[in-house]
Amino acid sequence: MSDPSASAEGKTLRVGLLAPVHELDPWGKHDFESTMILAHVFEPPLAQADPEDGAPGGRAPTPLLLSEPPQRSADGQTLTASVRDGVRFSDGTPLTAELLAESLSRSKVFRRMADVEARDGQVVFRPRRPGARLDLGLSQRFCGVVLERGGTPLGTGPYRIDPSSTPEHTRLVKNPEYRGPVGIDTIEFVAYPADPDGRPEALLQAVERGEVDFCNVVSREDIGRLKGVRKWIEPGSGTAILYFNVQRPGLGNPKVRKALAMAIDRAAAAKVCYPNPVAFTATGLLPPMMGSLRDGIHHDPKQAGVQFRSVEGRPDRLTLLLIHGPRPYLPQPRAVAEGLVAQLGEVGVQVEIRQPETLEDYFREAVAGDYDLALSGWVADATDPADFLETILGPESIPSGGQHLIDGNLSHWRSDAVKAAIDRFAEDPSEEAKQAIVEILKAETPILPLIYGPTIFVYSLRVGDFKPSPLGIPEFARMSLVE
Repeated sequence: MSDPSASAEGKTLRVGLLAPVHELDPWGKHDFESTMILAHVFEPPLAQADPEDGAPGGRAPTPLLLSEPPQRSADGQTLTASVRDGVRFSDGTPLTAELLAESLSRSKVFRRMADVEARDGQVVFRPRRPGARLDLGLSQRFCGVVLERGGTPLGTGPYRIDPSSTPEHTRLVKNPEYRGPVGIDTIEFVAYPADPDGRPEALLQAVERGEVDFCNVVSREDIGRLKGVRKWIEPGSGTAILYFNVQRPGLGNPKVRKALAMAIDRAAAAKVCYPNPVAFTATGLLPPMMGSLRDGIHHDPKQAGVQFRSVEGRPDRLTLLLIHGPRPYLPQPRAVAEGLVAQLGEVGVQVEIRQPETLEDYFREAVAGDYDLALSGWVADATDPADFLETILGPESIPSGGQHLIDGNLSHWRSDAVKAAIDRFAEDPSEEAKQAIVEILKAETPILPLIYGPTIFVYSLRVGDFKPSPLGIPEFARMSLVE
């Protein structure tokens, strides 16, 4: 029998991407494109609360695959929860405590938070960090629950991946076992790669021709030319970052890193991407939706040169690993990188840019660590600021072989002090706890946050019931299409 959604044009949402989707393994290497697709196939145990429900980091996730948030046991050492009734994977297999625990135990993200097992029909969690917000961790997209059958990963979400999908044209079809309403039967993700200058010209033209109904990967500047579409702009959940690889010769000295950071004009980097750079110039690591974390680093090329030249063993040539393509937080990576090269040249450092062609090549180089600087960044996976900090600065997030899900510490920096400070902040998100992290970053300077990326949605007039998401990935199942 043919898929009825394939012939129902009004039920097919067309989503434009800037890169092919190279990885759809739920435990594989993820970037923004693959994460957006997998989020609609594999659900986490808890759902992130609406951002209007409270301040960042304080919102309580709500039940999704669990019938209630995990409850602490009498001894305080474990938490337990029951699986929600009526949840089935896309092949009809009922979700059980055993299947949920087995899936979470395979997740690199979750294993850094807690041990998990099924016991007497319930899911039992033993947190690795006392006082940590396990409920926030269980609401992360990377904790999506998976059932593997015959080498095929199955989910409980509103959609399943069509076997005919290709990296350039990925297709999601409605999951017949999904327990809730789904307003759109089919979603087609089509790649329109950026041109050699990093411009999303092909995608913009597709939007103008009406070939694309939705996209969230173009910049604020680019959407100005688009007519006959709806636009939504809000503070972003991502930060573009310049990483200093502390394992490389010369960069192990924090004085060198601080001097290089002072040599860089962050406002000039933001201006490359946005005509009005003030709102997008980073002053700290946390993106605007998570609050402030000012690092106190100011552009001072004269002092930077003096400090840099005062250090023996300072490097005079560096390599810069550049993200493989445009990102929501970095719409023009090549142009920004070239600006950084020019600024560092003023203090006597020559920088060679290396930009891998594919996501796989980029991850491979990140794991190898054979670079001095890296220009990349991160889009938040959760609304918890402590999780964002841990992803960029934590030792568990240093790129490594095997699973490559949360490896955002491209500085290869290990600090027991910052790990302890982030742990304290996770338990007590006070200004005092936050300032302790700031002071460590001021002293060590393993990174330089550059640009905040706004969250931008562009959608056609035929899209109804749109509701923005603070993390940049809307729930397509709740949207509708009108003719």
